[in-house]
Amino acid sequence: MISVTRKFLLLTFDLRPVNALLLLVSFFISDIAGQSPDYIGTLSREEASTVLSEYIRHASVTGNERPAGRFLEKLCREKGLHVRVFTDKEDSYNFAASLYPLEMNKPNVILLNHIDVVPEGATSRWKYPPFSGAIIGDTIWGRGTADMKGAAVMQLLAISSFAGEAGKTDLPFNVTLLCVSGEEKYGEKGAGIISGSFLSELNPAAVFGEGGIGTKNILRGDPEKLVFAISISEKRALWLKLSLNHESSGHGSVPPTEYSNKIMIKALHSLVNSDPRIRFNESTRSMFRAYGKMEKGITGMVLNKPGLFKPLIAGRLRKDPLLLSTVTNTMTITRFADQENEINQIPQEAEVMLDCRLLPETPTDKFIGFIRKKLRTRDIEISIISETKNAPSTVPDRYYNIFSESIDETYPGAGIMPVLFPATTDNNYFRNAGIPVYGIIPAVLGEELIKAIHNYNERIPVESLVKGTEVYIRFIEKLLFGNNGY
Repeated sequence: MISVTRKFLLLTFDLRPVNALLLLVSFFISDIAGQSPDYIGTLSREEASTVLSEYIRHASVTGNERPAGRFLEKLCREKGLHVRVFTDKEDSYNFAASLYPLEMNKPNVILLNHIDVVPEGATSRWKYPPFSGAIIGDTIWGRGTADMKGAAVMQLLAISSFAGEAGKTDLPFNVTLLCVSGEEKYGEKGAGIISGSFLSELNPAAVFGEGGIGTKNILRGDPEKLVFAISISEKRALWLKLSLNHESSGHGSVPPTEYSNKIMIKALHSLVNSDPRIRFNESTRSMFRAYGKMEKGITGMVLNKPGLFKPLIAGRLRKDPLLLSTVTNTMTITRFADQENEINQIPQEAEVMLDCRLLPETPTDKFIGFIRKKLRTRDIEISIISETKNAPSTVPDRYYNIFSESIDETYPGAGIMPVLFPATTDNNYFRNAGIPVYGIIPAVLGEELIKAIHNYNERIPVESLVKGTEVYIRFIEKLLFGNNGY
């Protein structure tokens, strides 16, 4: 019977040994073809490191974004993305790179980043040159590695992983890399232009921009547990100038009872030594509830009811500058204006700049009134240099849930919580347009690396760069192909 069957197969399929092998191979290939592509498996550590290193070498201090933007734009085209340049100026270079042309008007999930970086400061204080993009061991060094060129590379590599599939399949969403200028000076030449003139063209369903990260030493009960913060709201910026003109004698050898610098210093001492009032809003209550669930026990119970246990929580908050900044209005003396006088000459004028960050519910006039009261003098004039607009908080929705799942799969066991971001980013431009916006760079940074942001020796581990890219890949894959019931 076996011989008859074999003869039949040989006659029917001409199954000589070599053909039989080819048939088996074809079955194997066809089985592989039916499987989902391994998007994460195609991710190259070497490529991620090299691209970021090159991007860092294009110095892009605010006002000089175009060369760096063009470098990234060219790479997007090479990777098969559809590019739209919105503005092409030296200090205002803004572009989008998408899986599909924007003209298709698909619901669009935006991955937002900014091209510009803050100045490098004294290069002698850097371990490696700030715009060298040096790859030393497992770390990439340079201005912008963490804020936020590293995130741009993560986003680009993640989106471009799906360019081939998008080219042959009509997927339900577009996904766009949005690169903007001027964020470090509050986005007027970047996100401000995009949100004001090009929002309908982008058709955003949700935006994921700058914000929280992943780090340890957050939980007292489990300091080794990794916790990711996703911002759903943020403080707004208010820059103030304090000016004083006080006529006095001019020779430093005979100091008068009062003179401009002395009056200003006394007033500032009074201002900065007053404890800020702790305030909880809905965003921070949600943050502390999530925090409490992770802490558990009595500490968790207290954190879960921040309003009720405010006196207990306040003591701990005042010992933690980061947490304290999420529940208070802050002010920082960032600059004393240059005084063009000799060392033995008493100046008649004094000027000081304050960088203030206000909770969403704080009116500008009320805050300025508070400062005036704390200065304890009417001789100092307070003027507004610049301020950003307030925006409504984002209520976590399916996009938040999908991104949280993607973090959890990449970093098993990590905690995730919504937060109010204590700084000011481009995100509020889009929140003000009614778009859900989440602030998150899904990379792990330790305390030392966090302190290096906007500081000397900014850097990011290659592992953080790669893992962050994995989170974005998982998120996009779930978004485009997932059937997860959201």
